[in-house]
Amino acid sequence: MDAWIDCMTYLDDPEARMTSAHVTRGDVVVLCLSGARAFKKRRPEIYDALVECSAFVNYRRIEMGEPAVLALSFHD
Repeated sequence: MDAWIDCMTYLDDPEARMTSAHVTRGDVVVLCLSGARAFKKRRPEIYDALVECSAFVNYRRIEMGEPAVLALSFHD
């Protein structure tokens, strides 16, 4: 998850060469989790890690003076 956090932190910085997908600075990437309730029930440790790591990406960016870059959307 450390590598995932590093990559997601720089989604709006193509020069960092952390990902091949990028967003414009100030935009937000929305990760849509279909079947979120079943996912949480089936794999609670992975579900919790995804939520925690997504929050940490935004926390890290805010600490660096950058805007948040990730949002999670939960669908059943």
